Amino acid sequence: MNPLVMQLVGKIDRIFYPQSCLDPAGELSIQALARTCGLSRFQLQRLFKKETGISPQQFIAAQRLDAAAAYVRLTNQPLLDVAISMGYCGQQSFTRAFTRRWGVSPQRMRLSARAQYAGLGAAHAGPPAAPRIVHWRAPRRLWLKRYTGPYARVPEHWAGFKGELAGLAQCAKPPYYGVIYDDPDITPPQRIRYGCAIEAPANGHATPEGWLELDIAPSRFAVFPLHRCCRTGRARLRSRVLSWFAAQRESFGAAGVFELYEDLPAGEQRARAMQLHVSLAN
Repeated sequence: MNPLVMQLVGKIDRIFYPQSCLDPAGELSIQALARTCGLSRFQLQRLFKKETGISPQQFIAAQRLDAAAAYVRLTNQPLLDVAISMGYCGQQSFTRAFTRRWGVSPQRMRLSARAQYAGLGAAHAGPPAAPRIVHWRAPRRLWLKRYTGPYARVPEHWAGFKGELAGLAQCAKPPYYGVIYDDPDITPPQRIRYGCAIEAPANGHATPEGWLELDIAPSRFAVFPLHRCCRTGRARLRSRVLSWFAAQRESFGAAGVFELYEDLPAGEQRARAMQLHVSLAN
């Protein structure tokens, strides 16, 4: 992908990733994005469509509604607040756009999600195992490579990321982060985004060319361990997470969801110790 388009995609991702404190309405005018890349509005439109097949406006609209669906399904945030945080002027315009995108209203999607999670909790014999709760007091900045495709391809993403780390020399240190952007219950497999990342050095290094930058805000996290290979463990872990949230009446927070590894994951069948961090609403 053209480096300028990659830069734009990264900026849009940062705005709509859950913990972002950026303002979608203010940050996402086409003119502002064009200035970011030193292009005119017309040049940006033409280059973006050539590289992605859609216009910047179409890409932003899709990202906005994907992010909104995650907030609707996974948090207790009032729907009007979701609408405003996504750059809509009110709940009515948000509901129209949301229903066109997903085929159901935000209210119906939230009710359906609540019923689904409650059903997962009831299906477990006894209460689900409690996670460890940790508090991150300071933000963390990541350098990230973003990949797209089904979760079954995550081992391929990490194999490619291992090669990318070779160019970072002493900066490529653990821990390693697997950043989860999308809800697989609603995002088509071919569009699921996953980021492989490391922490940016504390001494102010510039973000390397071709890498994206992402900030994880201070938050409370529920930490769920996984000691299985990628394919066999993730589905069970997801069920466990959702059933625990339903049983505890907890709500997902605004700081996102990510996997944390002390060793670089490598190989589909290799068992790896992973800590899934899920932010909690305060």
